[in-house]
Amino acid sequence: MTLYLIRHASAHHRQVHDPDDASRALDDYGAGQARQLAITLGDAGVNRVLSSRAVRCLQTVGPLAHAAGIDVEEHTDLFEGSSTSRVLELIRSFEDTTVAFCSHGDIIPDVIRAFEVGGTIVQGQRRCAKGSIWQLDFRHGRVDTATYIDSVLPLD
Repeated sequence: MTLYLIRHASAHHRQVHDPDDASRALDDYGAGQARQLAITLGDAGVNRVLSSRAVRCLQTVGPLAHAAGIDVEEHTDLFEGSSTSRVLELIRSFEDTTVAFCSHGDIIPDVIRAFEVGGTIVQGQRRCAKGSIWQLDFRHGRVDTATYIDSVLPLD
């Protein structure tokens, strides 16, 4: 089974007055990344989409969910500052279905490192660019490989 761990696409600049930063939306470039993400993963058989409650995450995977005919499910453990162990537990709970998860740049690198420490083979760059995807392949009850797929659109 394959899972996809997606970093939200490019968003408007962070506002100092918004302490939890949850309402920040995608910018025009990020909206294009979200549309391209839906095309990139359109044939992947995704049947569940889970996301951080942050608007930029919901908007990143919205087109993918729409194309798959499913709803985006908000999940607390995918929001910024969440515990790595809780995100690992969440991901592992879906080893029998194809799921796309959307989260943040403070969580995804820690999750990938934890999988690597646990024996997962990490392929490609160890990055986490906005709009990028980590493809997680389950075999024999564990994440066997994690493959980095750079942002789906080149930077201007």
